[in-house]
Amino acid sequence: MQSIIALLVVASHVIALANPPITGTQVVAGYLLLNPTEGPAKLKALADNAATIPVNRVYLSFVRPDMVYVPGSNTLQYADIGYSSSGDWGFADVKQRVTQLQAGGVEVFLSMGGWNYNCYPFFYMKNSIASFGKGPNFWKIQQYGAGSVDGCNESNMWCYVCEPQSQNTSLKDFTIFPEPANTTTWQAAQAFISSGAKGAPVQWHPEITPGAQFKDPNSTTITTVPGSGYFSTQGRDPYADLVSLAKDLGLDGVDLDYEEMWHADTFRIGSGQGPFSLDQTVYKYSAIVADIANAIKTSYPSCKLSTAAGAAGAWSTKWWGGNLKGLWYYSNLWYPDLTKFMSVGANAGGINVMTYDLSKNQNFFECPDTTANCDLAGQVNFYMGTYSSAGIAARVGYEIGQPAYPDANNDPTNQIPLTQAALTTILSGVTSSSSMGGFFWELYKSKNSAPTGASGQPDNIDATSVAQQVCAKVVPSAARCKGVIPEVTAPTTNPQPVTVVSSASSGNGAFTVVSSPAGPATTASLAPASITNTVLAGSPSSLPSTVAPMPPTSVVVSSAVVSVAATSNSVPVSGPPAPTPVVGGIEGSVCTALGATQCSAGVTYQCAYYATYSLTWGKWFEAPC
Repeated sequence: MQSIIALLVVASHVIALANPPITGTQVVAGYLLLNPTEGPAKLKALADNAATIPVNRVYLSFVRPDMVYVPGSNTLQYADIGYSSSGDWGFADVKQRVTQLQAGGVEVFLSMGGWNYNCYPFFYMKNSIASFGKGPNFWKIQQYGAGSVDGCNESNMWCYVCEPQSQNTSLKDFTIFPEPANTTTWQAAQAFISSGAKGAPVQWHPEITPGAQFKDPNSTTITTVPGSGYFSTQGRDPYADLVSLAKDLGLDGVDLDYEEMWHADTFRIGSGQGPFSLDQTVYKYSAIVADIANAIKTSYPSCKLSTAAGAAGAWSTKWWGGNLKGLWYYSNLWYPDLTKFMSVGANAGGINVMTYDLSKNQNFFECPDTTANCDLAGQVNFYMGTYSSAGIAARVGYEIGQPAYPDANNDPTNQIPLTQAALTTILSGVTSSSSMGGFFWELYKSKNSAPTGASGQPDNIDATSVAQQVCAKVVPSAARCKGVIPEVTAPTTNPQPVTVVSSASSGNGAFTVVSSPAGPATTASLAPASITNTVLAGSPSSLPSTVAPMPPTSVVVSSAVVSVAATSNSVPVSGPPAPTPVVGGIEGSVCTALGATQCSAGVTYQCAYYATYSLTWGKWFEAPC
């Protein structure tokens, strides 16, 4: 036994020497989009090959911003990451894979957000797209709403502005970043932001709580805020809970993928067609960062924090609406300590710029600098230059396969996919690609999705090739740079980033949104064509939630020990029984057994509390059952 142990020790030392540890800046990261069908197999494959995969950081994507996690509960039931739906909802298995990855020299982060978990369909449709009367996304209002806001409603998911019609989404597939005003941790973050406000007077909006009814400030329309208000009924702060979950899973860090364009346009300051200011969204985003940073300092000091940033996020020129242009510029200008926390020192996870899902459509002024090349490498160089000029150290983001924006069905000719030529130019021309590395969306996204061939986009490169070349650039001595992303036996889907592109109508970069999320796709869609257009910063794409919104039942926490009360009012810790085959569609019909599942026409339904907090059947996921 001693000889075996000695051999293992020697082997681990060899691996450590061959793969230098992350210094805090030299990162090659890939986002892993999880779902119950393929997620466990993909994560296992990466963990089993941790010492040789060509990345040294993996982002698990995504957890909802309305999550609940009670420290010590060791369950993902109310912090669903799309991994499992029984027992502890995958907690123990994920923790095991995290340990394996770390032993092989790979950091593991958990990302909060993703496009679906940032999108309020009604307000995104009304204020970010329709209010300008034109723009790269206005075709959706014309096609599905006959050109009028009144024609966009819940029956057509507000003209399918958040996800394509093909995704069959409903309101329960979306949520927003809440303001947990009844928690002392959020109140402390608010106080910090208010004390340093340098723009318009701060206005908070705790009334926009997931699951609640909210009246449009500028009309009589009342809509249900997407998401679950369970966190509020339990007095929980999701941002503090994110850090607690990271601690109990033993993660290296957490990632903030914030891209609430609807919020920026709903509370923008200005008149007519602009220009505007997005001060209120700067305050909200910065408060979320402050809340997470405070939680890290208080409960998990070794935890790192990264953020996904829009491509145009550090561009300081006039903002014309429809994207998050300038958000990170002003957050850094007004609250530099927050940016420093994420970019310098022991807690620095980095600023990851979604420099993908860009467009070359000059009809909407989507080339950021008309005096320079409008190809992918030219735009990446421009946007990364804005971060450098703002004094924000940041990493380049890449997208594998067909871009999510512009929409492949509406404007395929203006897509700019990542080709070998573009990658070579970026790696040789963008300084941070050598000094800091980069990230990509997504580890298992296929290259060159439709449309392909001479009449479509040029052939693009696969995830392994991108990872190997980024790795060789930033950590040339690492043996892992010659490794590959392991195949999995489970069938794979093709995750698409949601790029939130501007929908404004004025020029001068008004539409330069550059996708969003913290390093991957900005959409929650898996469809070959995403519906957002963004020059703002590509964001990791997220899958529609595989679990119903959290019910208003209580998780009882004693002063000394965290436990889930086994009362008639508490949610069972064990998973629901196997789906019972039934005939006919049952979505929306009344059910009585919380957590029960049934199979109908190949779709699995779960009995849970949805928007009305009545027990009804709702689509869980569409894998064969």
